[in-house]
Amino acid sequence: MKITAIRVQEKRKERYNVFVDEKYRFSVDEEVLARFHLSKGKTLSEEEIEQIEEADQVRIGLNKAIQFLSHRVRSEKEMRSFLAKQEIEAIHRDSIIQKLVEMDYLDDAEFAKLYVRTQVKTTTKGPGKIRRELIEKGITREVIEESLDAYTAEEREENALKEATKIARRSRNLAKERLKMKIRTDLLQKGFSELEGKTAASEATSELSEDDETEVLRKQLEKLMRKNKRFEPRIAKQKTIQSLMQKGFSYANIESYLAEHEIDFEEVEDE
Repeated sequence: MKITAIRVQEKRKERYNVFVDEKYRFSVDEEVLARFHLSKGKTLSEEEIEQIEEADQVRIGLNKAIQFLSHRVRSEKEMRSFLAKQEIEAIHRDSIIQKLVEMDYLDDAEFAKLYVRTQVKTTTKGPGKIRRELIEKGITREVIEESLDAYTAEEREENALKEATKIARRSRNLAKERLKMKIRTDLLQKGFSELEGKTAASEATSELSEDDETEVLRKQLEKLMRKNKRFEPRIAKQKTIQSLMQKGFSYANIESYLAEHEIDFEEVEDE
């Protein structure tokens, strides 16, 4: 079998259509064309054509992989998932991965270091959450722990406090101790240690005084009384107190406030 024509594709200038014995037989990437020295008049066996087509499939996958990497660095697992979604045959994926490693486009250790550094600088995630994300990306635990060494104690403290401050601003309707508990719980979910969460919670709420808490109680009480005024006074009071206790206010403090300010649920009903 002899190549009788090679023509560049109209819409994809990097690809060529190869005609064998006057009929279209296959298309190849420019790199494959050069590697196999394909030219008009060259004779090919069926086995050689199969090799060329296999090489071209790998090249197609490699081009897609490099384009995928142009947005950001990837882990090997992410790349394998991408190639599978692109319907690159499993038999070709290992070859593509190997070539990417040889070209220094894939390096899980370098990926992990960069990922940790990016998360530390652009988010308030704790090391535990970053660790879980790297595990999902297929990074080995040994590599993960090495990369997390770059997340210093000072940076963890700073990010924990940033996140604690955000939580405190969003949860102003809670009593101080309940707020501190929420901050510690949320920071644990964010990947910080119990000690880091406790320290950040204490610092983020350190300026909240008894007067501040009393003011929060007043606002929440007024809001709940308006909400529950459709109920008879006894039920309205019960529901209001239950809701306030769920926000961390003690029963004793609630009753004391009601008595001190002579709050009457009968008057609320009559409004």
